[in-house]
Amino acid sequence: MKRVIVFMLFALMIILSAATCKKSDNKKIDESVFNKVENARVPAEWEPHAATWMQWPAAHDASMQQAFSDIIKVVKEYEPMHLIATSEIAKVNAIRYLTSKGITQDNITWHIFTTDNSWLRDNGPIYVASGDKMLLQNWRFDGWGSSFGGDVDYNNDNEIPIHIGGYLGIEVEDRLGYILEKGNVEVNGKGVLLINWDCQKQRNPKFTKEQHETVLKNALGVTKIIWSYGHHADDGTYGHIDGIARFINENTVVIPDYGTTVETSIAETCRNEGFTVHIYPGDPNWLVGNGFVVGMGSNDNNDELKALLKQYFPTRDIYMIDAQEIAKNGGGVHCVTNDQPLLN
Repeated sequence: MKRVIVFMLFALMIILSAATCKKSDNKKIDESVFNKVENARVPAEWEPHAATWMQWPAAHDASMQQAFSDIIKVVKEYEPMHLIATSEIAKVNAIRYLTSKGITQDNITWHIFTTDNSWLRDNGPIYVASGDKMLLQNWRFDGWGSSFGGDVDYNNDNEIPIHIGGYLGIEVEDRLGYILEKGNVEVNGKGVLLINWDCQKQRNPKFTKEQHETVLKNALGVTKIIWSYGHHADDGTYGHIDGIARFINENTVVIPDYGTTVETSIAETCRNEGFTVHIYPGDPNWLVGNGFVVGMGSNDNNDELKALLKQYFPTRDIYMIDAQEIAKNGGGVHCVTNDQPLLN
């Protein structure tokens, strides 16, 4: 009899445990991520900027300081530059470094916010115009889903959008129920979003494709989503779109000639969707700003890349910088900058 009672109690525990797990699973998706922003629109990168933001490299990213300096030197001549340092000491050291490179502090504003890394494109905010106001969206950042290793700190980086919103006095919209990095968001400003599926699926595995699209359309105001599939084995971001396909105007997409199915597939998809596609013989991880483009330089065909960027952006000054140290760390010019649109 005792054995029967024990067995029944054990079975009851399993049933209750399963029910609890099922209930817990149902709660794992925060329904607020499906909230719709009325009249939402994410401006294209070539539209006017209010500023560009960067997080100054901490000690473990010190090898990138020269490339950061080269970016800052260009940007601050065209638009306000906001730099985030993780401490007052880090700020003093950064200013000393910039000064040694002949870079003055005019048009630079410093902020002291504790950070973990230097990739503000990904942990920073996404700006969304909603009617006559600008919203700052705070999506969850989890250190690239441990793609660069499970020891990557990110909790401080995850707070940066709140700090920026507080400084700017812009409403911060909580989207922490969904992981979205701005490096995987490429818009044409006219309702079309290019985004990589592998990245979003890896970051948010509980979401169906329909749920992914509902989240993105409701939050960003896009009406068409073009998915890129696949990623390079050595890409720690798991397929960020800013290394795969870039809009240069509302009707044209530029894709690098890396020669893999990742690029050929998205090129074919974009053509089938009615977009003009240009093939670019270099890294498309550039930054477009107010009157300028900062591109990823190359020892092999720098002049060719610069000439092509001038064709793509004929009214802007083109600068090619040596960003190999940024590339070695897993990104490019676009990855370490975060442009703040100007609300007309």
